[in-house]
Amino acid sequence: MAEETAGSPEVGGSPSGSPDGSAGVASTPDWGSFKESLGDMGKDTALEPIKDFNGLTKSYIESQKMLGNSIRLPKKDAKPEDRTKAVSDLLGRLTKEGIIEGAPESADKYEIAVPTVEGWSANEPLIGGFKQIAHGLGLPQSKAQALFDWYISFQEETETRQQVEFETMKADLKRELGGLYPRRMEAARRAAAKYMGADADKMISNLPPQVGKKIVMAFAEIGDNLLEDDIATGGIPGVTSYSDVEKKMNDIVGDKKHPVWDLSHPNHQKAVDEWTKLNKMLSQLKK
Repeated sequence: MAEETAGSPEVGGSPSGSPDGSAGVASTPDWGSFKESLGDMGKDTALEPIKDFNGLTKSYIESQKMLGNSIRLPKKDAKPEDRTKAVSDLLGRLTKEGIIEGAPESADKYEIAVPTVEGWSANEPLIGGFKQIAHGLGLPQSKAQALFDWYISFQEETETRQQVEFETMKADLKRELGGLYPRRMEAARRAAAKYMGADADKMISNLPPQVGKKIVMAFAEIGDNLLEDDIATGGIPGVTSYSDVEKKMNDIVGDKKHPVWDLSHPNHQKAVDEWTKLNKMLSQLKK
């Protein structure tokens, strides 16, 4: 009979080191013992929600999925081209997932709605340039349209304000010049046309009202002499000529039966008022 050696299994017994009879299978430690075996790492608060090895496995799988979907920012010392690529990739992912609205593929893909107002035409070069800038800034369709709408609204408000300022300026001129207003405006128009060209009126109208007023007054002084010949012949529509006023006053003086000479005449006061008005006009046109 062979001599028994230490560690040899007894007849009918289980293999040494395998209490459950399964040869070569190591026993699994419990979760608490495993955490203790990790030392300080086992005390980390991140492990508190995990109660067993199943929880550990599930947590690991989920973290790997999150890592795959994570956003990785370029390092501070990354090259410009690397940073550009990282931003482009990031925006592409966010756009693909529907999280943000991306810019069109090219500038001509923008569909910019313009106002439909009678007599108003779109400035195509302006709109084309706007699309190029919007695309360069990476603006999505909705934001590009919103910015364009703001610009149009701003332009409308500006034009309305300028029109009000223009009408106010014109009223001020009429008040300052009185009866000389037609003459002075005609003088300004003629001088502006002579020295600035046929489109002078349009050019002056596009200036800020207060600047335009100063230029009009300057041209009125310059152009006053240009009117003398036409005023003498009555050739300017809307402007009573000096000779016409003078002739009418001479007619009154020469007519001894005119109500202006008869204090008892029922139209005497009306005639006096007419004479006063003519005399004032003569003084204004003589300038």
